[in-house]
Amino acid sequence: MATQGGGKSEVGVNSSPALKPKDWVLLSLRLVAFFATATATIVMALNKQTNTVVVATVGNTPVKVAVTAKFQQTPAFVFFVVANAMASFHNWMMIVVEFYGHKIDYKGLRLAIIAILDMMTVALASAGDGAATFMADLGKNGNSHARWNKICDKFHAYCDRGSGALIASFIGLLILLIINVMSISKLLKPKHTAYIGVP
Repeated sequence: MATQGGGKSEVGVNSSPALKPKDWVLLSLRLVAFFATATATIVMALNKQTNTVVVATVGNTPVKVAVTAKFQQTPAFVFFVVANAMASFHNWMMIVVEFYGHKIDYKGLRLAIIAILDMMTVALASAGDGAATFMADLGKNGNSHARWNKICDKFHAYCDRGSGALIASFIGLLILLIINVMSISKLLKPKHTAYIGVP
């Protein structure tokens, strides 16, 4: 539309806060990652089994004691639970930010902060998975050099549930890596503001 001075007026059309198809893909991945890490957290946190084992033999009589295997007894499993719980919380918060973050965005810093937090979450989750995997292998096979006995031959259910938690967590970690790449790729795209000049 022409102005009185004969000049052309420019109308700025900013990008809509509505989610684009790529944003829905990212949102879906975050939801799956949330469920995977939350499942790993809950399964490992509730992992417990009591079994009766022979600890000594007096003459011909075996001495049996009820022994309970719990995740709290191993610092690596405690770290695993904490790391996956924090990854779940992070994904839940990022899902909320995906819907309402445009209201609190300051000079485009939101995408940079999300990418940094995603990277930190990947590092934390991978550290937790690595520590738990090492302890799971030790529990399954033992270590003959250090004379550490395996326990999975006595606590089958405990080890099976722990393996399930590890599988869920590794699935969550893989999805978190994909999310991290997508978050960084958003930073590399130039922002476009469309201007429509109507004569």
